[in-house]
Amino acid sequence: MQEKVVIDTCVYIDLFNKGLYQHEVNGFEKIMYLAHPVLHELWIGAKGVREKGHLRRFAQTFIKLNRLIIPESSTQVKIGIVCNQLYAAGKLNPKYPKIYNDICIALLSRQIGATLLTRNLQDFIQIREVIDFKYREAQP
Repeated sequence: MQEKVVIDTCVYIDLFNKGLYQHEVNGFEKIMYLAHPVLHELWIGAKGVREKGHLRRFAQTFIKLNRLIIPESSTQVKIGIVCNQLYAAGKLNPKYPKIYNDICIALLSRQIGATLLTRNLQDFIQIREVIDFKYREAQP
């Protein structure tokens, strides 16, 4: 059975720039989805016409396959709840909420029942303290 996965930004960056994680994007073994914050983070770092063209094609592929994940209303509410819980625990700074995108990515993965593939375990371990979702470390 194919594994449903959402790939985190850090994995895509290493895939695009260094060719790592090729096996993690095997279309025979996995059904890949793109969480919208991942796309936004990739766009933030895009340089030059070639990279931007690649990102346009990359995004269009997920859009055509209906695999670009945007939050349902219930997920939007859960994102707020998780932010509040992490803030109360002193793990989210509202002036610089760097973990916010990771909260969104985690809950979007959960929304579709997918496993999140990441190299950024620290933030996702903290998020998992307040809400359950599936994740694993991507293997090079």
